[in-house]
Amino acid sequence: MSARFARPYVDAFFDVAKDPAGELAALDAFLGAFERAPELLKVLENPGLDRHRREALLGAVAARVGVPEVGSRLLRILLVNRRLRVLGELLAAIRARLDRDTHAVEARVVPAQPADAAVLDVLRALVAERTKKSVRLVTAVDPALLGGFVVSVGSVRLDASLFRRLEKARAALHALAPA
Repeated sequence: MSARFARPYVDAFFDVAKDPAGELAALDAFLGAFERAPELLKVLENPGLDRHRREALLGAVAARVGVPEVGSRLLRILLVNRRLRVLGELLAAIRARLDRDTHAVEARVVPAQPADAAVLDVLRALVAERTKKSVRLVTAVDPALLGGFVVSVGSVRLDASLFRRLEKARAALHALAPA
């Protein structure tokens, strides 16, 4: 969804949401359930199914996941406007606005193996100290790193992985080897 289409939805969401962070968390949970069941999108986009039945199905899934009223209304509007397919992009735009409004920054931490909460807290504190902003950590495990971690904040990246160190050593050895 381009910024042109996302902006009215984002503005309306922030105008009516009493707890945007809580609503966003619930919508993220819905998105996870939605992505795990791709056939749900096919059913919801099926023009042969009555609109009221599609709205009832969407409402039932949203209620089961725990989406509050404002989030449910947003989902219903997206369904009616045939934009439910771009929910992930819309939530990213909402998250970006929330981060901007709360002076927060997203730090992506990718360790080679699942990290302890204490390690993540130390990384969060280090990033907060450097950026002078509150930090929201997003983690994903990548076993290909072999060891260590990679932290990305915006366009800045700190690569403290064993894989990167081995790549640097390999490049240094190739530079020394005669051609």
